[in-house]
Amino acid sequence: MKRIKPKSLVVRLRGLFLLSCYSFVLAGCAGQHEQKVTGAEALQRQHYSDVRVMSWNVKLNSILAPEGARYESFARIVRAIDPDVIGLQEVAQAGLAEQLTLLMNNYIPLENGESWQVHTISDNALISRYPLQQQSGELPVRYPIPELGAPNFHFGYATALVDIPGDLGDTSIYVVAMHNKSGAGKENVRLRQVQSDSIVRWIRNLRESEQPNSIPNNTPIVILGDMNVVPDASMQPFQTLLNGDIVDEATFGPDFRIDWDGTDMADARPSHNGKEQNDYTWRNDEMPFAPSALDRIIFTDSVMSVRQRFILNTMMMSADELTALGLQKTDVLYGARAGEYDHLPLVTDFSLRSERSE
Repeated sequence: MKRIKPKSLVVRLRGLFLLSCYSFVLAGCAGQHEQKVTGAEALQRQHYSDVRVMSWNVKLNSILAPEGARYESFARIVRAIDPDVIGLQEVAQAGLAEQLTLLMNNYIPLENGESWQVHTISDNALISRYPLQQQSGELPVRYPIPELGAPNFHFGYATALVDIPGDLGDTSIYVVAMHNKSGAGKENVRLRQVQSDSIVRWIRNLRESEQPNSIPNNTPIVILGDMNVVPDASMQPFQTLLNGDIVDEATFGPDFRIDWDGTDMADARPSHNGKEQNDYTWRNDEMPFAPSALDRIIFTDSVMSVRQRFILNTMMMSADELTALGLQKTDVLYGARAGEYDHLPLVTDFSLRSERSE
């Protein structure tokens, strides 16, 4: 199964690519794993074998209907990013999986009539161009939102084993797409902790189980989503995901480090357009909160490595870069409203091969 990038986009990128290559030669090689490219170049996959993972809280179903605040910009963004796996948050309505499948098949058609795969739980959608096996997940946190027509809403997470083709690594990636409760205050922190504890238990059971739904040793694991890593509140719910320190052991069992070598999970921590200057993933200039890195992509770095990472920010791109990528200046703004970004899309390219120096 091959990735298809529109020929017109390849042609538009060629001039920028040549200029970037020339600059790269002058600067010298930055390293064999992660390649330091920025701007429009940051959006290009550096190696064919890399698996591109994207996470985005799109806010209140904004991508699903033509009148939605992100309906048109989402189409342009996913075409430009060309991801393999997507985790979306705040998408929840009847027939969601079917609707997202139709949208993705239209935005990025696959070869031989194949279809994008979609798995949804709560307001999480896990989308993949590759087969999704062992689709599951949990709803550990009940939080009624009657004002949004969701009196029985639960925060939760969607899980699946993404079957990567042999020419890209001959392996699978286990992905957890999550959305944690927002806000400061003890109760919000407690609800985030419940979900984090639940995720660690979930993966511990997968790793220790001899049942058919267990995962093979050294399977790469990625946890992504709007984790609401609120800077002025307790960081413990996020630390639990990194180091497996379960707070409520009476309910969720003993601590468990998720990475296969017994170390902490790694945090990709991308930056805006790969420039390593800003790393916030949420911003709203009309609200009294500072921009923050609420969203994360964490992974088992003992069995996978980062080749490229970025947070897409079209507001920081030049006119030439935007044209080359088929994007518009305000695409990352919510409804194109000045200063209202809400959440930004995060992207990480992972190398899954054992020969990671290629």
